Amino acid sequence: MRVLTLVFLMLIGLPAIGQGSWDFSRHTIPLDEIQAGGPPRDGIPALFSPNYVAAAKADFIRGDEQVLGVFHNGVARAYPIRVLSWHELVNDTFGEAPLLVSW
Repeated sequence: MRVLTLVFLMLIGLPAIGQGSWDFSRHTIPLDEIQAGGPPRDGIPALFSPNYVAAAKADFIRGDEQVLGVFHNGVARAYPIRVLSWHELVNDTFGEAPLLVSW
């Protein structure tokens, strides 16, 4: 019964969220003090067709560094989190198959 109630509440609540009916009348920060921030639109450049090196030759990666690993169509690749944090998107191909890596 709880699941049905939750689903019902989501169904009646989601259309309101989708329509942008947010209530900005209650706030603790004066609206004129809120400023836009972060990079501008398209301010984080995606990577296209990156170059790769064999793991044994990747001397720029520390042994304890985190990577996002992808294994697709028999091909394994590692994308350093340090690099993904700056670019967020990698447009890559695994053989003939295009693949978008997102962080």
